[in-house]
Amino acid sequence: MRAAGTLFSWTITALFAALTVMLGFESWALLNNQTPITEYIRPAVHSYPGIAFAVAVVLGMILGHFLWGPAWGRTSPEGQKP
Repeated sequence: MRAAGTLFSWTITALFAALTVMLGFESWALLNNQTPITEYIRPAVHSYPGIAFAVAVVLGMILGHFLWGPAWGRTSPEGQKP
């Protein structure tokens, strides 16, 4: 169980590192009049709106799962379930 938790932790850390790099590149591109990532994403969303919607729903569900988790358990302010 500990190995799975460590793998999950490293995966989330890598995800946030990738997001930070992408946001940094977006800022750099906007400041230096280069093509930002947004210019590649918008045409893809307009070409495939159903896939974009499905991806948005899945990401929203995953984010909601981790931000608004159970009201009891190890990470809850209430502690363990009675």
